[in-house]
Amino acid sequence: MKKIDNYYEIIVFVHNLYVIYNIQTNQNNQSWRDKRMKFKKNIALFLSTVLIAGAITGCSPSSVNENNSGEDSSIFPEKDFQGTIMWSAGGVCDNVSRAIGPFVQEELGKTIIYTNKPGAAGGISTQYVSEQPADGYNLLFGAENPQIAKVMGTSTLDYSDFEPINIFSTSVGVVLVSPDSKYKTITDLVDEIKSRPNEVKMATTGPGGLPFTVASMMKSLNGTEPQMVVFDGEAAAVTAVMGGHVDYTIVTLGSCTEMLRSNKLTGLAVIHDEVLEGMENIPLITDIYPEYKEYLPWGPFYGVFVKKGTPQEIIDTLSAAFEKAAKNPEYQKLLKNLGNIPLAINGQEARDYVDKYRSISSWLLYDAGGTEKSPEEFDIERFTE
Repeated sequence: MKKIDNYYEIIVFVHNLYVIYNIQTNQNNQSWRDKRMKFKKNIALFLSTVLIAGAITGCSPSSVNENNSGEDSSIFPEKDFQGTIMWSAGGVCDNVSRAIGPFVQEELGKTIIYTNKPGAAGGISTQYVSEQPADGYNLLFGAENPQIAKVMGTSTLDYSDFEPINIFSTSVGVVLVSPDSKYKTITDLVDEIKSRPNEVKMATTGPGGLPFTVASMMKSLNGTEPQMVVFDGEAAAVTAVMGGHVDYTIVTLGSCTEMLRSNKLTGLAVIHDEVLEGMENIPLITDIYPEYKEYLPWGPFYGVFVKKGTPQEIIDTLSAAFEKAAKNPEYQKLLKNLGNIPLAINGQEARDYVDKYRSISSWLLYDAGGTEKSPEEFDIERFTE
């Protein structure tokens, strides 16, 4: 209650001043007694003015605008932020999250102190931030993964338990093989997997990751069922393809952009419905299999969230700052270099965006047999345009 304390501090200061003045006065001196009486009247007038001003500005114990952490949200921010990143250092999520920090600092005048808390496909970080005060100082920098956590059983939390401050960007999945692979087109690969179920090896990052989710989409739409080989992250999955340890993988464009540009990998298809700048030579999945249009555009996203229950005025302050930061030309250039598509959306638009991903992905996984839990158990409706 900082504003209230300021008024009380003034009163205490004046009172103490009067006590000191009183001690120093000569009790037997008539002129000093007259001056003291005049001083007391002036103090009384001054204190009355202070109290009236406090009442007018609403600075009473019951009217101060505070959140449940005890912080005064009307003077937000007062201190640096704690930024929890969902994935490990060096990945796309880590890079886009750390890169926006300096631009946000320009707007808010405070630093974001980053910490990586990977694990359980985002479950570790969401649990951690959910246990912190809803004060706006605890920021969750995450990707799309929590949106399938409930049906996958990896966490009881998803982004419905948080408020989206800004969705910086999205990306797309790319089907990759090594340059010397016998699979020259996506139809070559699909036909081979269908003819040899559970034999063609695909590098994945495990349940809940993008490779697993896209594989489930392909199973639903193409009837493919590869042999899943789990690796620790998309970088390791890409390395496994390049080393010939697996036949193919499906990762985010940001994880393979440089490898594609240097011809160390070959892209068989982009899981998207529009040609991407710099990737014009990779076919769109919708050009080969039109049935994918029902689900696209769809893909991983990266953004920042706060715990539900954060005061709206704090959410508005953060949203305005992150929107300016996300639209900064330098930041958008960095996103594109990482194979991302800039979005910079917030508010209801951001909420609709993440909810659409949750609906499509949860039902895709369930329809493909990738999860035993139905989205209906969590009131997740099947997405329809």
